[in-house]
Amino acid sequence: MSGPKAMNQEEASYLELLEQRIALFDLLSASLLAARQAMVAVDIDGLESRITQQQEIYADIQKLDGEIERLQYQCAAHLRMHGGVEPLSHTAELEEVLHRLHQAQARVKELNAAHQAMVKRSSRTVTALLNSLNTFEGLYRKGAAAQLNLPKQFSEEV
Repeated sequence: MSGPKAMNQEEASYLELLEQRIALFDLLSASLLAARQAMVAVDIDGLESRITQQQEIYADIQKLDGEIERLQYQCAAHLRMHGGVEPLSHTAELEEVLHRLHQAQARVKELNAAHQAMVKRSSRTVTALLNSLNTFEGLYRKGAAAQLNLPKQFSEEV
């Protein structure tokens, strides 16, 4: 009698771990959106904070993946001990959770691609601005020195 009950406990644990994974992907999506907003607002501190948050979420996902893998091995061992495949008692619920997990993963992938494209465009923009500033460095330095009433030798340094 302990076989089906143990399987139900394993199924419940597996479903709970998948729910946790979905929640982490939702957090990652929110963090990617917030990072995009920080980039648009040129909020460097906010962007760095989101990057740190994303690294922490990724570490949590990796840890959770290890737990999921261990549980899958336990389930496989349980099935081998009981002579094959037992029907899952929560098949419909499992399918629904797996569908939501797939949606969450697809959303993160989409946001990550958009974030990567934005970073690439921003990098090109920063490079162009730096090249432009280097081209006109002498002009900007002289103008800034004049506005601040700095000594003449400062404005002539290049």
